[in-house]
Amino acid sequence: MHDVHTVRVRTDAARAFAAKWAGRGYEKGDTGSFWLELLRDVVGMNDVTTNVRFEQATATHGYIDVIIPDAKTVIEQKSLGIDLDKPDRRQGLLVTPFEQAKRYADSLPNSQRPDRIIVCDFDHFRIHDLEVATPATNYVSFRLAELPEQLHLLDFLVDPQLARRQREERVSLDAGRLIGRLYDLLHAQYLDPDSEESRHSLNVLCVRLVFCLFSEDAGLFPKDAFANYLAGVPARQVRGALRELFDYMNTAPDERDPYASQELRAFPYVNGGLFADAGATEIPNFTDEIVKVLVEDVSKGTDWSAISPTIFGGVFESTLNPETRRSGGMHYTSPANIHRVIDPLFLDDLKAELDGILNADGVTPRARAGALGRFHDKLASLTFFDPACGSGNFLSESYLALRRLENQVLSALHNGQAMWAFDAPDGAKNNPLKVSLKQFVGIEINDFAANVARTALWIAELQANAETQTIVMQVIDDLPLTDSAQITLANALEVDWEEVLPADLCSYIIGNPPFRGARYQTREQKAELVAVFNGARNVGNIDYVAGWFMKAAQYMGDHKIRAAFVATNSICQGEQVANVWSPIYDLGVRIDFAHDTFKWTNEASGAAAVFVVVVGFSKQGDKKRLFRHPRPDQPAITEFPAQLNAYLKDAPDVFVWSRSKPICDVPPIGIGSQPLDDGNYLFTSEEKLAFLEVEPGAEKYFRRWLGAREFIQGIERWALWLGNATPMELARMPEVMKRVKAVREFRSKSNRPQTRKAAAAPQRFGTEIISTTNSLLIPQVSSERRNYIPLGFVGPETLCSDKVRLLPNATLYHFGMLHSSVHNAWMRMVGVRLKSDYSYSNSIVYNNFVWPDASEAQMRQISALAQDVLTSREGLIGMTIAEMYDPDRQILVPGLVASHAALDEAVKELYGAAPSATDGEIVALLMRMYADRLGVSAR
Repeated sequence: MHDVHTVRVRTDAARAFAAKWAGRGYEKGDTGSFWLELLRDVVGMNDVTTNVRFEQATATHGYIDVIIPDAKTVIEQKSLGIDLDKPDRRQGLLVTPFEQAKRYADSLPNSQRPDRIIVCDFDHFRIHDLEVATPATNYVSFRLAELPEQLHLLDFLVDPQLARRQREERVSLDAGRLIGRLYDLLHAQYLDPDSEESRHSLNVLCVRLVFCLFSEDAGLFPKDAFANYLAGVPARQVRGALRELFDYMNTAPDERDPYASQELRAFPYVNGGLFADAGATEIPNFTDEIVKVLVEDVSKGTDWSAISPTIFGGVFESTLNPETRRSGGMHYTSPANIHRVIDPLFLDDLKAELDGILNADGVTPRARAGALGRFHDKLASLTFFDPACGSGNFLSESYLALRRLENQVLSALHNGQAMWAFDAPDGAKNNPLKVSLKQFVGIEINDFAANVARTALWIAELQANAETQTIVMQVIDDLPLTDSAQITLANALEVDWEEVLPADLCSYIIGNPPFRGARYQTREQKAELVAVFNGARNVGNIDYVAGWFMKAAQYMGDHKIRAAFVATNSICQGEQVANVWSPIYDLGVRIDFAHDTFKWTNEASGAAAVFVVVVGFSKQGDKKRLFRHPRPDQPAITEFPAQLNAYLKDAPDVFVWSRSKPICDVPPIGIGSQPLDDGNYLFTSEEKLAFLEVEPGAEKYFRRWLGAREFIQGIERWALWLGNATPMELARMPEVMKRVKAVREFRSKSNRPQTRKAAAAPQRFGTEIISTTNSLLIPQVSSERRNYIPLGFVGPETLCSDKVRLLPNATLYHFGMLHSSVHNAWMRMVGVRLKSDYSYSNSIVYNNFVWPDASEAQMRQISALAQDVLTSREGLIGMTIAEMYDPDRQILVPGLVASHAALDEAVKELYGAAPSATDGEIVALLMRMYADRLGVSAR
């Protein structure tokens, strides 16, 4: 779907193209220019040079005029005036242009066969959908002059990579389900299936089978070689046949058994370590059912050449790894999310550099070829390091991205006839490839995931080789596997990264380290963090992922290394910011770019997701970039802040530490009560009335109950508070006593010592904080959609939950200051998020907020404006607080909006800020005031 502006631009481009090409077109001389211009300038295809192939040879000794692999489209081009329905003799047969193209298509490997054929004579376009009946005659057609109106018919070519990704995802998920089924069947055949040795052997077996299945469909093995090898073999002999096959593929040609069977001799030498120690790996007995699933369903039922190494690696691991499959569903990290890390870290710059070379004006072909060669060498010099690589998805996607850039280089050089018109000095064919798997290094703690990562990267290499072959028109030797990524099996927080990859050889650090909050870490993991952070302040209260940030900062040393990790958004919020980033900043590291909080969904089934940030950092002082995600269904908004601090704000580098008392002379803030009652003391209005019908004497013990949700949504709830009831009064209320006993029993069974202790006084709340004065109520959690966290006053007659913050003896002046845009800007910067909602913190937000020096007159002015806000609310009869502060309903509450605007302007003036000051300017001001108050300098 295109917006109005895009449609107009495309239509104008189509009209200009049709006028330019009207009445001309010669197959041999104009095909390339015609389709390159049409696809790039009119259709809007990206990276035309790598998406489109010209004159690709076929097994029938013909040449496909144009092929667009990702769009699964073949184009048969004829000169202007050629009758598209008239048969012509081709390779000894009389065929129409469509029949000629169909013969070419049928000769391609399964993975490359098209879904559509376009036949064109520079004037007539015919689109044949091969999925419909009789595609030779059942086609859609239009003329060149009609292109502006019929351009939508070519929309399937606009983003062929999208179609490809969708196919790869579908095939990868289907393949993962099949392998999961095969895994379960094989698992049951092991003598001790849950032993470490058996699990390792089963994992290795599955990895090897996947490689065989991929190689068979990708053309590395002869067609159906694997299926034919097992065909007819009795189930009881499959175990031995596989052992013999794996050993054979691990044996060099000059060492192979000359008497090997014809079926074995069909398999090439693989090497690369994939089939090493084949005889030492335990293979269980197969059953007839397992053989059928493997040969019929898994092998013949799936096109393994179409899987995505990036997606399948994650799916494969989550399906088979006992440590991850318990969570259910098939998990994988989407390529789109991976690109949020690698694009701003390195890929965007590399693409821009290559575009500059390809599109430079006034450059001779020789000079351009030289620049391309230097860029090619640069690609080959980069090293990528993922110290928590899992199934290798970040490494696989980065490798594929680099190979696509390399293919663009090769395509440009090849089209310029600047390469390989000669043999290498030793007479061997010159290998055009320079990007290597050796440039990709990982650390992984799980043995199975490490094996999957190596295999996924091999598959990525083989797929990339197939694409390169169509560009350079030369066979790339895929086997034996001589290239391999370096995946080290180790605990990344304990191993010395220098021993894995010397820092002077590293270019970029990438990845998605494990998320685990401080409360959920094991004793060993906490010890790892203490060691990594060298016992820094508050290290016991940070997320596990922070360990990778500190290790990366230490590893960088004086080297020009850039890094980017995915992390839980907690490390850039609240008290964790100072705990995590202060010691990292002490090493000279600064944040270069970030994706602010967004929902990271990394699974194909299930709804589990976390809220994360992407943080790129180095010691290089790069230009800052911030990608904000206000809505998950829209592209990120890119900003270029002058500074980007650890709170991901355009503000000075100041760290706000947790404190127990306010930094200024203001009332201390507290929380409400925690019943710890298993629901026995809290009632809806209906439940309260029903209870009083059977226990009328309890009425005087009911009090209004407010939590954040009740306050914001206007929900009426009640608390049965028995704190002042005497034993005799309780004894006269049998229904009340049932609840008291139920609370005592509930607390007694708790694993929490404080809760068990509270069982001794079950008639009271577990944590009882009851104000005797009017208090200012601040909801602990509020939607991030609101411009303000809504506040209100409550009297001592109302009981409040621990889900609100309470400021006793608060005045209208306190209300006005805390309800202002100034305080809310501060809250948004230093506060914590619960998922993406605001979570108000006493120790970070309130206690560190710098209040201005205000005169009595200024305080009276703020108080009067605060009262105006409350008065405006009172006039909105029937509306809840949620409705009043819903940003989509602001047009309905103009009086409230105006009252807040006046209050905001007055508070800004109190801080010496202009009425038009933005949140960013306010935050920068507050950070400087905070630093001045503490007597520290902003970094």
